[in-house]
Amino acid sequence: MHRLLTLSFVLAAGLAPAASFALDCAALKGTDIPFALTLEVATRRAGEAPTTRTQQVQVFRNGADVTTYTVDSPGIYLRTRGPDPFFPLQSFYSSHADDPRTWTYSVDPTTSYPAGKPLRYSADMKGVDGKVRLAATMSVEYVEAGTRRLDGCILVVAKLRRTLEGLADGQPVSHSSEVWFAPALRTVIASTLRTGNVEVTSTPTAISLEFKRVE
Repeated sequence: MHRLLTLSFVLAAGLAPAASFALDCAALKGTDIPFALTLEVATRRAGEAPTTRTQQVQVFRNGADVTTYTVDSPGIYLRTRGPDPFFPLQSFYSSHADDPRTWTYSVDPTTSYPAGKPLRYSADMKGVDGKVRLAATMSVEYVEAGTRRLDGCILVVAKLRRTLEGLADGQPVSHSSEVWFAPALRTVIASTLRTGNVEVTSTPTAISLEFKRVE
């Protein structure tokens, strides 16, 4: 993904013990074969009992593009396309099928950023009619490298910190998050999002090469 993170990923790989991976794991990390993540999503609101739900993320890697489907229930999903999860160029909400969205940024979506120094930029998301649906100032900051084990696969990951401040359909929006990005998969495998007194944590529970595609 980002060139200046490569060394950290390589160093982190040394933390993983030499293990024999299942064939599906080798294909997962060494090819562009599609895969699906199953996530447990826990929502915590101050003063309320937490709630949990299951979410599926389907990932299709194709050259410079990654298309991701975030599926909350049959027929309800968000489809994004871009060079990586942090800079989508297109967004499609199944609940608003007649209004696909496009993104533009004040930086190159394939830009690199140094470890420990936030990359700050502006982002606009427009509807099919050209109306700005989101105008925000955002940042991405590399925190550290590590590993995660999922279904027998040891994945090198980067922990990133993200922020967003702006207006969505004219209303103020603000949130921060920590995400764990797996460069071999070109996707985020876990995250914690904080908005006001609400915290949403997504934890991977399974990964599969066989799944029913949304489209």
